[in-house]
Amino acid sequence: MLTQVRSALRGAVAWFVIVLLILAFALWGVPELQNFSGNAIVKVGSQSYSPQYVQNEFNRAVQIQAAESGGNFTREDAIASGLPNQIVSTLATTAAIDLFAEELRLAMPRALIRDYLNESENFQNPATGEFDRATLQSVLQRFNISVEEFENRIADELQRQQLVESLALGAPAPQPFAKYMLMRETERRAISYLIVTEEMAGKAAEPTPDDLQTYYDANAATFTAPEYRSFDLLVLTTDDFREGIEISEEEIRRLYDVNRERLYEKPERRTLYQLTFDTEAEAQSALANLRQGGSFEALALDKGRTLESVTFADARKSEILDPGVADAAFAEDIGEGDVVGPVEGVFGWTISQVAGITPPELTTYEEARPELLDQYLAQDTRRALLNAIDEVEEARDTGASLADAAASAGFEVASVGPVDRFSFAPGGAIVPNIPGEALNEAFLLEEGQQSAAINMEDGEGYLFVSVDTVEPPALKPFADVRDEAERKWRQEERVRRIADTVEGVSEMIANGETLADAAAQFDRAPTTLVIDRNLRNEAISPELSEKIFAAAPGDVVSADASLGEAQIVAVIDQTALSPFPASPDQESFFGQFLGYQLDQELIEAFLADVRDNYDIKINQAQVDALFSAEQ
Repeated sequence: MLTQVRSALRGAVAWFVIVLLILAFALWGVPELQNFSGNAIVKVGSQSYSPQYVQNEFNRAVQIQAAESGGNFTREDAIASGLPNQIVSTLATTAAIDLFAEELRLAMPRALIRDYLNESENFQNPATGEFDRATLQSVLQRFNISVEEFENRIADELQRQQLVESLALGAPAPQPFAKYMLMRETERRAISYLIVTEEMAGKAAEPTPDDLQTYYDANAATFTAPEYRSFDLLVLTTDDFREGIEISEEEIRRLYDVNRERLYEKPERRTLYQLTFDTEAEAQSALANLRQGGSFEALALDKGRTLESVTFADARKSEILDPGVADAAFAEDIGEGDVVGPVEGVFGWTISQVAGITPPELTTYEEARPELLDQYLAQDTRRALLNAIDEVEEARDTGASLADAAASAGFEVASVGPVDRFSFAPGGAIVPNIPGEALNEAFLLEEGQQSAAINMEDGEGYLFVSVDTVEPPALKPFADVRDEAERKWRQEERVRRIADTVEGVSEMIANGETLADAAAQFDRAPTTLVIDRNLRNEAISPELSEKIFAAAPGDVVSADASLGEAQIVAVIDQTALSPFPASPDQESFFGQFLGYQLDQELIEAFLADVRDNYDIKINQAQVDALFSAEQ
């Protein structure tokens, strides 16, 4: 049962990941249709995203991640983690949902948006439970959007969320169903079984020439050579373009200087306690309390706040919403423990206390130089690679073959084949060093066809395939496969003898004898065992376990053993529930789990159908190019 629960929970987690991604875009900025433009990098139905739009979303996501990680998340980190593809996929799914909602003519009343903001715990004062405008202002400043734009984003997200969640009941599975499933999962069965091996199955027969010929004729598919293909292959990787690339020390220094403030300087950070009052008198009173030994936590509690809710942990000066407060709290003469204020700011009179200071850090040029050099070479080689691909494509556009197009660009294709789709040559030898992407493409194309540029899985290059010849499957001559036919004949004869013996044992039991009686003729004795659905050993295979739990007491079942060529004959002696019955809490959890699982399956089917209906197309080569060139 635990295995099934874990498997289903993986599905539930996958759904929650989708929800989180969609929720994230409520703050990142899910595009409206008028933001789409030509030069598509992603198409969703009749709509498309421009490379610039995808780039903007990527940049904003990197900024958010950098802020959350204390500045330790760079553009290169984002690319290495697969963030560009995550953004593209999420944009595509979200847009497909929006187009579907538009077709249904759904709308989100402003009253619901207002209710959401008032009721959401994200914007409530933890002490009073009421809407807190200061919290909302903090969110708006963090994501650099206006109140109106934020409300529009919330409207879009609420509409998507309600559309998707309308498919899910969010309720436990029906009690009779859940109870039956739990009983089924905890059931135990007592069995007796006999392992039937070849030595118990009688003497092996010897095949005649006619036997082998008949076997060959009856199993033509087994002795048919697979389809073979020969093709030209051009592989271009970044390593092909590293030779000869040089960079001066001045250029590396320039790159460092350009990126110093953004990547290599970590500004001073301070942890601040901060409260804002409506009047200066209130702020002065609170300040006097602090200077007389009072605590900031007590002041926060007096205003219905917790210390955590008024703490700006390890914040940069630019992250403090009010510029006046930021200037005062980050003044050079203000140290750890000092109190600042009152400062008249945007939202009232503010007092602050410095709880901690993290000094600024600088990565020196000497420390950054190896990384800068690698990045420059990677960008330059990537640019050269993409230029070479364009050159090959332009030559092919004039009607040139892949070999001629490659030659005109200064490259040479490799001739591959004949080879089957598993990389074996005729005779069984493996043809080495064929990229899997090339082999897959070669067996998708027709004879004489050429592929477009195909991105390699490791992201380090592209390849082209041009199919020369296709050799269809052909039956091998009997003389060439006689030894193989005899080996397979003997194997099947051995399995048949064991199966016949198993059938004989089953017939004896059906005629009133016991399994022990049947086993005695082989000088064997049955094994007795109590099993549950998860038990596996050298005898109890998944197939046999399934048959055991589908049978009634007294029934005889058989199947292959888990190991070797033996077969198992089993008699179900008794059925019983687990001696450790589930508690009410376990029953409740299991029912809720089954309900989530049913909801998950419905939602996944809906999302897959929506994506299919709007014909999502992603130009992966363009995505790769967008996030490989220097920005």
